[in-house]
Amino acid sequence: MMTRKEKALWTLYGAALFLLFLLSSTDLIIKEKERQIYGISVIIEDTSDENYVNFRKGMDRAAMELHGDVSFITLYDKGSVKQQEEFILREQQDGSRALIVSPVDAAEVLAMQEDKRINVPLILLNSEIAPAGDGITERIGFDYYQMGQELGAQIVADTALDGNRKKQVFLFGEADPVSERFRDGILEELEEAEYEAVFWEESRASLKEAVAKVAEKRGEQLVMAALDPMSLTEMCQLLSDIGTENKMVKLYGRGTSVRLLNYLDKGVIQGLCITDDFSAGYLSVKMAVDLAENRIVEDMEYLESRCIRREDLRDVEFEKMLYPIE
Repeated sequence: MMTRKEKALWTLYGAALFLLFLLSSTDLIIKEKERQIYGISVIIEDTSDENYVNFRKGMDRAAMELHGDVSFITLYDKGSVKQQEEFILREQQDGSRALIVSPVDAAEVLAMQEDKRINVPLILLNSEIAPAGDGITERIGFDYYQMGQELGAQIVADTALDGNRKKQVFLFGEADPVSERFRDGILEELEEAEYEAVFWEESRASLKEAVAKVAEKRGEQLVMAALDPMSLTEMCQLLSDIGTENKMVKLYGRGTSVRLLNYLDKGVIQGLCITDDFSAGYLSVKMAVDLAENRIVEDMEYLESRCIRREDLRDVEFEKMLYPIE
């Protein structure tokens, strides 16, 4: 038979166990802090997310870890300033706490903020224009000018001793701000090496005809650099349709889509500039959440970019950048 002291001890043990149960399985005593979920809208300048695959992976990872509710929005008409402005105003009206925008025209977006039409934190992707006014604006992106320099140097190194007797490089593609910075970097390297840069301003049909003619000739070589991912993808498809072995055509450009990486692996592309889009997506959402919570955000340096060749696709360093784990 238990003594009164033993009964009291067992009662104390029971009370302690019951208290531990309440602490571990309920919030009756210690209530868990409720985490705020912030709506964030990402609005790009394109009609497709083909060039944003890794960006979206990084964006989704950050949203999951930081409790963000992220909407990814494409345009109906590529490069439409008016449509992008409408989407910005719509998302803000629908309760978005921060906007991440890859601008068709950065000056127009910043003008909206200066006019107080944008009143939530704004993160601009790949914009070199410095914000003005009282609005909260941050930038994140890549050094496309330096990227162009690296690709230009690669073109010169690849063609200095081959059949490029005229030392000509044909440049083609869109005339958006990012492509223009990329182009200027290429031009600096070509001019220093005394190469002639020829801008292809004729129709795509005439470009196809010119490439086909060069492919038929065995003593002539055509060196080409696409200024944007879409133009590079179209040219890769064209070369594949022609069926050239690419000995007479050397093609360079930028982009990280799966299709472009496959073309590089097949030898259709000789040099490709890639960007760490996963980090861009992750950091832009993290920055948006921090701004929505009124935290101080440090100025962001340019993110990593590299120019690679076919053999670099098997390099572990580049595999992590090109094929990030979700």
